[in-house]
Amino acid sequence: MKNKFGLIAGGVTLLIIFGGVFLFSRPQSQTSDTPLPTAYEYFWGDGCPHCAIVEEFLNSWEGKDKIAIDKKEVWNNRENASLLNQRVKSCSLNLNEVGVPFLFTPEGKCITGDTPIIDFFKSL
Repeated sequence: MKNKFGLIAGGVTLLIIFGGVFLFSRPQSQTSDTPLPTAYEYFWGDGCPHCAIVEEFLNSWEGKDKIAIDKKEVWNNRENASLLNQRVKSCSLNLNEVGVPFLFTPEGKCITGDTPIIDFFKSL
């Protein structure tokens, strides 16, 4: 009887161990193939009037040296445009309804439009 109980307990223990190894060794699912950035990603277009408003704010903003902002021009740079599309998709936004200026935060938040972006930076 003791032998049967020991065999069952050993089998259950092995199942728990192997199940845990399998469960925790699986790769974590991500919403995007592109990892989150370490800096704020600011997407803009050369000649965009709304982007010029954000740029003017950033140039005079006293907090600009406290955070890292990676500025990415998208109208003349296909690689940046592709990254913008990935970021828009990661926020479940419609590509046809999003343009520049566009801000992607290190936390994965998407902010569009000059006034919302400026207000966001002011809140930091």
